Amino acid sequence: MSTVIGLTPMRVFWTVFIVLAVWLQLFVPGSDFFASGIVLCLQQERFRRVLGLTLLAILIQEAPGALAFGAGVLRYGALIGIFFLGRSLFEPRSPVFILLLAIVFTILQLIILHTMAGLQSLSIYGQRLLLEGMIMFCMFVVGWWILDTVYRFATRYASQS
Repeated sequence: MSTVIGLTPMRVFWTVFIVLAVWLQLFVPGSDFFASGIVLCLQQERFRRVLGLTLLAILIQEAPGALAFGAGVLRYGALIGIFFLGRSLFEPRSPVFILLLAIVFTILQLIILHTMAGLQSLSIYGQRLLLEGMIMFCMFVVGWWILDTVYRFATRYASQS
């Protein structure tokens, strides 16, 4: 379904997702709401959308960050690599795969943060890092579940229109 101005349910879906992801990251520090969207794009095999969303997420997160440029590139590169590795072992839409992906992604995120902070001689408190890791894990799993549910509804609506 497309209107005169080219507004489709999928364009509305991704626009609302990007706005909400940026807005939610302001209120939940230490979380990454773009990661669940990237995983959803990977599951749908929409590789141009993966590239666009990944570049947008890197630009948004790297610009105001205190760490040197490259943490976001490492984070999202690792996420995409883990996804393709895990896809060869599990069904990409299974809850087990999403939980394992979230665990590995969170651990890698903690390692990347600790390493990048160490390179810049920044001190990070271990308890805070672990708390942010737990928040990130929960937000990744819940965010993916909500996003997947809404995406299925939106695609069903788009196909019926």
